[in-house]
Amino acid sequence: MTITPDIHRELAVEANNATWELLGSSPTAPSPDDADEMLRCAYAAGYHWARAEGSSPANVARAEWLISRVWAVRSDGAMALRHGQRCLATCESAGLADFDLAYAYEAIARASACRGETDEARDHLRRASGVTIADAEDRELFESDLAAPPWFGLGRPQS
Repeated sequence: MTITPDIHRELAVEANNATWELLGSSPTAPSPDDADEMLRCAYAAGYHWARAEGSSPANVARAEWLISRVWAVRSDGAMALRHGQRCLATCESAGLADFDLAYAYEAIARASACRGETDEARDHLRRASGVTIADAEDRELFESDLAAPPWFGLGRPQS
C-alpha cells in the first residue's frame, strides 16, 4: 500500500491529536504505558508531517516541539533538549518567528529545567516570553502551555 501525501497529513493530525490527549490526561506523571504511547504518537506525528501534503517548516518545528515536550514529561532532559534545539534550528533556518519561535525557546527552557540548568532555563523563558505573538488566540494558547507543568522546580513561569 502506498501512503499518499494527503494520507500522511491525516495521519499526522491524528497522531498529533492523540499525543495531546495523552498529555492532557497525565501532564506530569503518566503511567509507563501512557508515556510509551505518548512518545510513539509524537514521533509518528513528526514522521507523517515530514511527508504530508502541504507540509511546511512550521509543521516540522511544531512536531519537534511536541517530541521535546513528551521527553520533558518523561523527565529526559537530554532528549527534550535535542528536539528543542531541532525546533529552534528549524525556526531559524526557515525564518519562523512569532508563535513558533516562542515555542522553540519554551522547549529549550523546559528541557534545561529538566536537566537542572536553572540559569539556562530562565534565559530561554525570558526569550520565549519576549517573542511577540501577534494573534491573541495564539498568545493565549502559548501562555497556557507555558504555565503547564512540568517545570522541575523552576517555579511557575510568568510571561
